[in-house]
Amino acid sequence: MKQKPLIGVIAPVLARSFMQDMLRGAIAQLRLCGCNAVILAPLIQFESAMPAHAQAEREIFRMIDAPDFDAFLYLKDEATMGQKAIDEIERRLLDSQKYVMTVDETAHPVFDSTQYDDYDDFGKLTEHLIEVHGYKRIYCLTGPAESYQAQTRLRAWKDRMTQHSLYFDESYYEFGTFWYDSAIAYAKKLLAGLLPMPEAIVCGNDVMAVSLIKELTAGGVRVPEDVAVTGYDGYPFSNHSEVTLTTYARNHGQLGADAVRRLYRNLTGLLCSKPQLRNSGFCVGHSCGCTNIPANQLVPDPDAAVPRMWTDSMFGISMMPDLAQAKAMPDLLSRALYYSKMLYGAERVRVCLREPDGALCLSASYENGALPQIHSDRLQENSAAAFLSGSTEPEIIFLSPLHINDRKFGLIALQCAGNRVYDESWLHFVTELESALDRMPESDAEPLSASKSVQNRSVMHEKLRQLRLKMRESPAENWTVERLCAESDLPKSTLQKHYKQQFGKSLFEDLIEFRIDAAKRMLTETSLTLSEISEACGYSAESYFMKQFKRITGLTPTEYRKKA
Repeated sequence: MKQKPLIGVIAPVLARSFMQDMLRGAIAQLRLCGCNAVILAPLIQFESAMPAHAQAEREIFRMIDAPDFDAFLYLKDEATMGQKAIDEIERRLLDSQKYVMTVDETAHPVFDSTQYDDYDDFGKLTEHLIEVHGYKRIYCLTGPAESYQAQTRLRAWKDRMTQHSLYFDESYYEFGTFWYDSAIAYAKKLLAGLLPMPEAIVCGNDVMAVSLIKELTAGGVRVPEDVAVTGYDGYPFSNHSEVTLTTYARNHGQLGADAVRRLYRNLTGLLCSKPQLRNSGFCVGHSCGCTNIPANQLVPDPDAAVPRMWTDSMFGISMMPDLAQAKAMPDLLSRALYYSKMLYGAERVRVCLREPDGALCLSASYENGALPQIHSDRLQENSAAAFLSGSTEPEIIFLSPLHINDRKFGLIALQCAGNRVYDESWLHFVTELESALDRMPESDAEPLSASKSVQNRSVMHEKLRQLRLKMRESPAENWTVERLCAESDLPKSTLQKHYKQQFGKSLFEDLIEFRIDAAKRMLTETSLTLSEISEACGYSAESYFMKQFKRITGLTPTEYRKKA
C-alpha cells in the first residue's frame, strides 16, 4: 500500500449540523492517521432539485470508480441524497471491491458499519425527568420503527421506566419520522384527547421536540407547566425555540472519528490514537421544568466558528457584477478566484474545466493568499490522486461538480484549514461561478492557452483588486499616489485609468467611502469622541472629516450616532 492511504469519502450536501460535526470528526481522525482524502461532495439536495440538474450532480459519484482509492467512508443521508443517488453510490461501491465503512447505519450485507450507541445518553434524559422532577407518566416519541437509532432510544426509555417501577404500555410510545411532521401529528392526537395528556414526553430528536413544543403551545398547552418535553442530539437551533430545550448533545464528531479509526485499522492493521474533539453532554433548558439554567454548557467547536468581524466585513459582497465584465475564460477564472480568499478557512481552490475533447484540465488555482494562477494542465483521467498537491502533510480535498442543469463545465476542489468543512458561503461562491460560466457563450470562451495579452490583463485586474482590498481594510493609512503606485506595481496613468474602468470610481472616491464606512461603524459600535474617530479614519483635521461625512451621508456624525 502507498505510504499515505487515499480514502474516498462519500458525503451528502452538508445541510444538517450533525453531518457537519460527523465529517469534522472524520477529518480530524484522517489527519491523525496520516491519510489523504478526497471527499465527493455534492452541493444540492437531490430530491428537491430539477431532474436534469440532479442527474448532472450525481456524476460526481463516478469518481468512486477511480482505481487509486484504497477504501471508502460512506456518510449516507437518505433525506438529502434520495434513493436514486443512494442506489448509484452503493452500486459503484460494490463494483469497486474496496473496503467500505458506513457511519451510523443499520447492518449492511456487504459494507462494515460504525454505529453510535445512544442507549446510555438517551437514558439520562428519562432519568432526569424521573429523578429530578418526579414525573411518572412519561411518553416516548421516537423515530422510524426500522431505524436502529430509534429502536435503541426506545429501549433506553423502556428500561429506565422499568428500573424505576413505572407503568407503561404500547400507548405510551409511538414511532415517528425523526422529522417535524410526525411531531405535529402526535401533538394533534394529544390535543384532540385521543391520548391522555402525559406529565412529560421524551422525543427521539430535537427536530421533533421543538415542533412538538410549538404545536402544543399553539393549542393552549403550556410547556413545561402542563407537560414537559425533552429532545436529543443537541442541535444549535434547539435554544432558539419559544422554550429553551432540555436535550443531550450527541457526539457526532466522535462517531465520525471512530468510523475512520476502524476503517484505518481494517485497512492497515495499525491502531491510531483519538483526536481531541468538542465535548458532548447533557444540556439543561426550561422545557423539562428546570429553572436554574447553567451558562455555556458546552464548549463550541473552533473548527465550526467564523469570527463575527469576518462575517461583518464579508456581508453583502457579491462577485457576480465583477464576473459579468469578464470577456474571456482566463479573465473570468482570475476574477472568480480572487473572491475565494474571502471564504473563511479556504486554503486552496482549484477549478478544473473540460476541454472540447472531454479531457479534464486544471484551469485556475488559488492558494494561501497568493494571486490566482491560470493553468492549462491536463489531469490524469479517472484519478482521485490528480487533485492532490503532493504535500508531505495529509490533504483533505472537497471535490464538487460544476454545471447548470445538464451543461457540464468540470469540477471544483476546495481544501480548508484544520478540520473545517465548507459552509454556506462556499455554496454561494460555487453557484455564482456556475452562473458566470453558463452566461459565457462557448464561442466566446477562449481556450485556457489564451493569448498572453489576456492573461496579462487578468494579472492587472488582480493587482487592482488586491489594492482595493488593502485600502478597504486599512482606510486610515496615508494613501498617497506614490504609495498606491508602489503597492500595485503600476504606473500612475495606468493605475488611475484602469481602476476607474474596473470599479466605476476613482481611487480617492473609493478611499473616502471606505473611511466614512469605518467612521459609521465606530459611531455605532464605540463611544470614541469625534476627534478620536476622525484620527482613526485617517483625517488630519476634524472639521474636514465632518464636512465629508455630511456630504456623503446627509447627516453630521453626531446626528448619525443619535439616529443609529
